[in-house]
Amino acid sequence: MADELAVRISMIFFGQLKDVMGAESIEVTLPLGSTVGDLISRFEIPMEGNSGIRIAADGNIGAPLDLVLQDGSEIAFLPPSSGG
Repeated sequence: MADELAVRISMIFFGQLKDVMGAESIEVTLPLGSTVGDLISRFEIPMEGNSGIRIAADGNIGAPLDLVLQDGSEIAFLPPSSGG
């Protein structure tokens, strides 16, 4: 079955990324074995330089780019935070 060869994930965008991506969230189906880095490349998410964007996978902030995505995963892109 084709579904066994793919994973369905949700991407959530915060801050300016909502405007850049044109949506607060996107659901997508990717080939089995896809990584966070593959997701970033496919959607051309602006991560270059000192963007300060952090990635959370299923609520765990600091997900590595080589993390293999699991079916049903939620990947959040968080802008840099400022504190006071």
